Amino acid sequence: MIFKKWIPTDQLTQGPLGTMEPLKTKKSILPQILVVPMLSFDRQLFRLGYGGGYYDRSIYILKKYFQKEKKFFITIGLAYSIQEEKKIPREKHDISMDYIITENEVLSNVN
Repeated sequence: MIFKKWIPTDQLTQGPLGTMEPLKTKKSILPQILVVPMLSFDRQLFRLGYGGGYYDRSIYILKKYFQKEKKFFITIGLAYSIQEEKKIPREKHDISMDYIITENEVLSNVN
């Protein structure tokens, strides 16, 4: 995934998946806070995504980069409490979220 600098007054264009996104001419950035979509989650803060692996790959790359730079990087999953499962199936490349926020609570892996 490529992240672009955007402010609410900037023009958007329809991307290949039908979502609105910043123009290709906008500056690319490396976000230190990433809000991540999910289908479901568990109490260990693992998420089930939409199957493309885009966020998993991006999270891995960004975590590695910001660790090297000695800067913080935080992942925040947003979900409804009804999306919670007892245990999410995991693969070796899956990374847990730092936070998952629902309408009822904030779950955290951060010490």
